[in-house]
Amino acid sequence: MAHYIHPGTPPSVQTRSVVLEKFLGVDLTSSPVSVDKARSPDAPNMIPDEDGYPAKRAGYHTVLELGARIYGAYGLKLPEQSEKRLIHSGTKLYLTTAQEEEQTGTTRETAELLYEGMAERASCAVQLKEKLWILDGKTYLCYDGQTVRPVKEIATVPMITIAKGPKKDTGATSYLPVNLLTGKRTDSFAGTKDDADYFLSFDELTTDEVKVEILNSDGIWKEKKDGFTVDKTLGKVHFNTPPGESPVEGEDNVHITYEVESHAQRVDGCNCAVLYGVNGALDRVFVTGHPQHPNIDRWSAFEDPAYFADTDYSVLGSEGCAIVGYSMAAGKLAAHKDGEENGRNVFIRQGSLTSSGDAQFLICDVVQAENAVAPKSFYSAMGEPLFLTRRGVFALTDSEATGEKYAQNRSYFINGVLTREDGLEDACCAMWKQFYLLCIPKSRRIYLLDTEQKVYEPNEPQSNYQMECFVWEDVDAVHIWKEGTKLRFGTQDGAVREFWPGGKDFHYNDCRKLDADAGREDLIPVKARWSTPLMNLGTWANLKTVTGVWVVGQPFLRSGGQICYATDKTPEQMTKEYYIDIFDWNDVDFNRWTFQSMDRPTVVFSPRKAKKIKLFQVCVKNERLFEPFGIFAIHINYKVGSKVKR
Repeated sequence: MAHYIHPGTPPSVQTRSVVLEKFLGVDLTSSPVSVDKARSPDAPNMIPDEDGYPAKRAGYHTVLELGARIYGAYGLKLPEQSEKRLIHSGTKLYLTTAQEEEQTGTTRETAELLYEGMAERASCAVQLKEKLWILDGKTYLCYDGQTVRPVKEIATVPMITIAKGPKKDTGATSYLPVNLLTGKRTDSFAGTKDDADYFLSFDELTTDEVKVEILNSDGIWKEKKDGFTVDKTLGKVHFNTPPGESPVEGEDNVHITYEVESHAQRVDGCNCAVLYGVNGALDRVFVTGHPQHPNIDRWSAFEDPAYFADTDYSVLGSEGCAIVGYSMAAGKLAAHKDGEENGRNVFIRQGSLTSSGDAQFLICDVVQAENAVAPKSFYSAMGEPLFLTRRGVFALTDSEATGEKYAQNRSYFINGVLTREDGLEDACCAMWKQFYLLCIPKSRRIYLLDTEQKVYEPNEPQSNYQMECFVWEDVDAVHIWKEGTKLRFGTQDGAVREFWPGGKDFHYNDCRKLDADAGREDLIPVKARWSTPLMNLGTWANLKTVTGVWVVGQPFLRSGGQICYATDKTPEQMTKEYYIDIFDWNDVDFNRWTFQSMDRPTVVFSPRKAKKIKLFQVCVKNERLFEPFGIFAIHINYKVGSKVKR
């Protein structure tokens, strides 16, 4: 009798899925196989849109060409006037005027030369008393909204003594300290009946031109034009007729203003400044950055940036470690150094008044922290001071337990690349929207730290949180700043460029020539991509076969991209090129005809299989002119196969 065997239905291989629809930022530090699925190990020129989905950054265009490297850009705000914008290019300082064309949205600018003779190095400026005070390491300058001139030309002339006797080495009461910015100073004398020779507090005058004022019987000071001679070497004024005693009892009656050698270079040689004052008020200018005095900073008189007393300075730490920059922390001023012994790199001072009413700025804390490396990297982002170190971007923050200050890393997700960059000392920063932008000129990269996206990272346990990060490439910026709501940067060759706001197709190209309409040959596509981590698809033990990938693209009038696969067996290969267009009678392209007329996400299918793989990665990219680009989700279907044997 025959026997029949019924094999039954063969077991089916279940299809599994990986769906990526929540996106964060990049992770350039972790291994590509350990990157969280919401992040990307490779996503240049992407930025989160308003809903947090990755989208291509807008391009930039050139608004001005000044012919020499851009070293600084600052603004002066005056009541009931538009902001006056100044740009330091090469050895020149320009006033720029912008005019926006309504049809194209293009900003056209003109530049008026204000001053020539700037140092060819990074400069800075602060605004106080409706004037801009500019430091470039060569000359301390003042801009009043009309002209630029060295501050030593308008420096405050202090009265250094009162109740001084005419004779040499007679008693006098010290009144105000010498102003470093000028050699001019005034002695106030209590005249005597017979003395005709009046000896000044200083000898070796630089000029025999002095100003003499005499108090008359009406109590009014009158300048005396003649009737006296000056001995520059001895510092003596001889009157042909003695001025006599004061007509007002108890008051001085002779003022003599003279000039000796000044020490303005002690301030002129600085190129870093910040506003600070007693109890955190912003009423004094603090300066540092002098190459011969790297650990010294100085401060101006109250609301008088034209007066730097020779007694108002601090020596912070060792001479071999320079003060790199400043940050503000809870009403206190933190000075960051570039490498003190035992890591004590942050000196914190607080302003207060003495019993006599004089300001003092005493050290109240010294914080162990990473040494700062870039003077232009300091910025307070959402109330938290950020600065660049060799180990990444750090924040000066308070301990929740003790309230004491210490530094925490905030840039873990980009540190794998950032800390290996060359030229970190030339880095510059800006705050734009919610992003702290850090520009590295040598690599042409801009790193973005999103202050509104914070997450705890266990690989950096000493920090409360990390910021989600992004990176832009091929941006030739050596200085970056925000102007109004717009983001601008300057280049090595003197161009001023501005990022488009986005929203129009021509906003997604980079243009390095002044004429934005010069033609496509002058336009450069923004090369953007979003790569998933190198995924094991849920198991290390089995081979997998990917049966299909679906990309959900953001809707734009003209968009699209390429879908690429990479596996443990093959490098990145394109599997599909796609277009996402919306029909518009005002923009008809017969080569890309579409019947799609609704503003909806578009699902694109890539049917290419990837067989018997261990690891799988999807990259979606767009490198075409005139095309925005963004993704909502990536869906991967796969099947699990046999065990990995080798």
